[in-house]
Amino acid sequence: MSDKTGVITKIQRELFYVSVGNEVYPSKAKGNFRNKKITPVVGDKVDIHIENGLGFILNIHPRSVLLHRPEVSNVDKCFVLSSIKSPNINLMLLDKFLIMIEKNNLDCVIVFNKCDLLTEDEMQSYSDIYRNIGYKVIFNSNQNTDVNNKLLNEFKNHISCVIGPSGAGKSSTLKKLFPNEDFVSGKISDKTQRGKQTTRHIEIKRVDEDTYVLDTPGFSSFDLSFLDDKSEIKKNFIEFKANSDKCKFNNCDHINEPKCEIKKLVEKGVISKSRYDNYLEIVEEYEKFRRY
Repeated sequence: MSDKTGVITKIQRELFYVSVGNEVYPSKAKGNFRNKKITPVVGDKVDIHIENGLGFILNIHPRSVLLHRPEVSNVDKCFVLSSIKSPNINLMLLDKFLIMIEKNNLDCVIVFNKCDLLTEDEMQSYSDIYRNIGYKVIFNSNQNTDVNNKLLNEFKNHISCVIGPSGAGKSSTLKKLFPNEDFVSGKISDKTQRGKQTTRHIEIKRVDEDTYVLDTPGFSSFDLSFLDDKSEIKKNFIEFKANSDKCKFNNCDHINEPKCEIKKLVEKGVISKSRYDNYLEIVEEYEKFRRY
């Protein structure tokens, strides 16, 4: 019997797999966590008590970051992978992801997958929306024989979380970048244009000495329960934050207020109309969510 400190690297079938050095201990959470309404998540640093090879989680260390959907802690970089075709891109979902990432002050890379299916004009149009407001955008195709070294280098020396919708090619991309790791991949159904198989559990993998990667389940919807207040929506649209000090009102919501700088920039084409329209829908969704 002994007590050790490690990191939860995988959760599956109500077991928490805790990595301690070169050993991994399947562990259970003590009942007092349920009483406190605290759930251990992948990435948590924890203290465990070990009996006969089975660990019992005693304590969860303070988290630097806690992401919602997927619930992971202590990451410092987030990759949002999305296809533009097969399945078609969902900009609303992408913009919700970006709100969550900004709220947690994470470094972010947007990866548009399956670029072999795109024209140059299509790539440019989506690139412009996000590069023009400061996001790093990388186009990737897993049909290419060469590894995308530009993308690979972005993972170096980070604890990274990879998120995105079903069918975006997250696991296939990671398997190509890190061939020695067992990332799960699935095929796209022609009928539904969604993944036939997707990652079914969350797991962090140590791909080299200072590089960790979390592949996460794909999904097609994303709620706003990670937000504490409606104002967090406008605060985490980075192009709004950069220009809102020019609005007439300090607390401008950029919806019905007069002399709103954000609406002016949308009319001029400086701020993407798709981003602004998604902002309006997200605000409306949040108000309905809080009402019920």
